[in-house]
Amino acid sequence: MHLMWFVLLSTAFLIFLIVALYLTYMMQTLYLSFSLFSVWNIDMQVSFYLDYMSCWFSVVVLLISSVVMVYSYNYMAPYTKSVYFLWFTNLFILSMLFVVNMSNLFFLMLGWDGLGLVSFFLIVYYQNQSSITSGVFTLLMNRIGDSFFLVTIMLFFYCSPSLTVFMSDLPSNYILFFLLITFMTKSAIYPFSPWLPLAMAAPTPISALVHSSTLVTAGLYLMMRYSYLLYSSYSLMKMLLILSIFTSFYAGMNSIFEKDMKKLIALSTLSHLGFIGMAFSSGLLHLAFFHLLTHALFKSLLFMCMGDIMINLNHSQDIRYLSSGMLYTPMSCMIMYVSLLNLLGLPNLSGYFSKDLVLEMMNYSDSSLLIMIIMLTNVFFTYYYTYQLFYYSFQPIKVYPYQNFHSPMLMHTLLLLLMSFSTLLFGSFFITHISYMLLFLPVSPMLKWAPLFINLSTFIILFINGSMFTSNSPNLNYYFSNMMFLSNVMLTFSSNLYYNVSFMLIKTGELGLYNYTLNSFT
Repeated sequence: MHLMWFVLLSTAFLIFLIVALYLTYMMQTLYLSFSLFSVWNIDMQVSFYLDYMSCWFSVVVLLISSVVMVYSYNYMAPYTKSVYFLWFTNLFILSMLFVVNMSNLFFLMLGWDGLGLVSFFLIVYYQNQSSITSGVFTLLMNRIGDSFFLVTIMLFFYCSPSLTVFMSDLPSNYILFFLLITFMTKSAIYPFSPWLPLAMAAPTPISALVHSSTLVTAGLYLMMRYSYLLYSSYSLMKMLLILSIFTSFYAGMNSIFEKDMKKLIALSTLSHLGFIGMAFSSGLLHLAFFHLLTHALFKSLLFMCMGDIMINLNHSQDIRYLSSGMLYTPMSCMIMYVSLLNLLGLPNLSGYFSKDLVLEMMNYSDSSLLIMIIMLTNVFFTYYYTYQLFYYSFQPIKVYPYQNFHSPMLMHTLLLLLMSFSTLLFGSFFITHISYMLLFLPVSPMLKWAPLFINLSTFIILFINGSMFTSNSPNLNYYFSNMMFLSNVMLTFSSNLYYNVSFMLIKTGELGLYNYTLNSFT
């Protein structure tokens, strides 16, 4: 079953790769439209818009999906319900392709709603208290986005009845505000951030596919798709810039105190989502898209390597239990270091091309000095939690002789190697062959060397001291692991809101509408 889906997804990956290369080199776009029905003299059309952006994002989604198919065969072997897992994973991939390639807002809602619903079913896969709480909270957060989406579609209908990406009339700022809030909920931009760390209750293959590379980037991708509308409002872009920078800073600060490996990587993802949102709101559209693709590749690879390591740690997710990982899972650790080097942005790697270009181009925007300082602080946080993973993988531990080792399949290892090479080479390939619209401008040496200087100084301090700052205070760790109590506040607020609304609807229906209907009938 896994092999069949792997062959199917690999074939789709090759088809999209050929189409992406053709459209990129020929500088063309492809628009496919099918008329379904006509209502009120308006044609409802299913329309697909294929350009370099949608095709390359589909290529990355299908590459990660095909590797996850083989990876999940090994990882999910001890569990039952494999057919359930497979079908929901493939439904998710189909929903994602709808979101990426559709240009009609009405039918894009199918893919958008499919992402939220399938994500819920995959988060509650283990069916324990933690999974169900996380799944319900994720569903409630996404319902807020869905509500805004429905309102946005209704308001857009008055501007352009065709509801396609191409609109002749520019909507008002209120409509664009609803559109922006919709996309922010799916991409976990503050204050909708808490659902992303909680969604780590899902199995690791789902975390690699859904909550690091595809689902959380869907909102940012749609911002880029509707950029010509959003860029018309300076105030909205300023709001997005502030919220994105705060999201990145907020997640970076919380990651210092986080001990759960999967939640740590989720906070890292959240930090990068804020970084991509910051680049987009500053007008760096193509660079933001470039970083979105490179981040999807190396973060999904990091999740898959962490899954391998966790199998050998008796499924423990505590980062301090990662100790001596280089001895008992050398292959997974070596591939993990590829992801970590990309996170650090070492020269000539994908992370360097995307992240450093964004940092340099921000100097040419009208951003204040305070924003630049916060950006460099976010870079320091990235280095800190990356070195945490690196440091703990070498630390000795006394329980090492009592570990049970599970050797991965050959196919599994080969695919991880393929992903690591793709991650390493994608940046230079994209710069030289795909993104012909990038301009390289001279930057002062101080700004160019600042990230590398922070990187080197952090590594030297770690090497000399042989230890990293960590907190053993339970209260402090609880405070930061709950995102400074934002998780508790949002969970209470959303659950009370939905409970009160549903109670009022039932009460109104039972005591009002039904009672009146029955009395008038009798």
